[in-house]
Amino acid sequence: MTINTSGINPVGHRLLVLPEEVEEVSESGIIISVGQQKDREQLAQIRGTVVAMGSTCYGDQKDPWCKIGDFITFGKYSGLIYKGNETKDGKEYRIINDLDVVATHEKD
Repeated sequence: MTINTSGINPVGHRLLVLPEEVEEVSESGIIISVGQQKDREQLAQIRGTVVAMGSTCYGDQKDPWCKIGDFITFGKYSGLIYKGNETKDGKEYRIINDLDVVATHEKD
């Protein structure tokens, strides 16, 4: 079960998604961080875990496309980026529309 520790609660037809972290690893296993380059890649990230859902998500669909805890793929650059509450977790989250989800899948 995924617990929302962000302090952010989506409303309406929006989902709160924790994007998959972008890491570059050298052949010897060293994690490489390249500042602004990493920020751009994180913005373009298209996979993440659903943390919370607004009350009307998929209300106009026969069946919901995903649920809390699902690992999803969503539209590139979709939604808004917000930082979670510093006293809780401080992670960066995406708030996307429910129809921006394009697939659910198993996490690698």
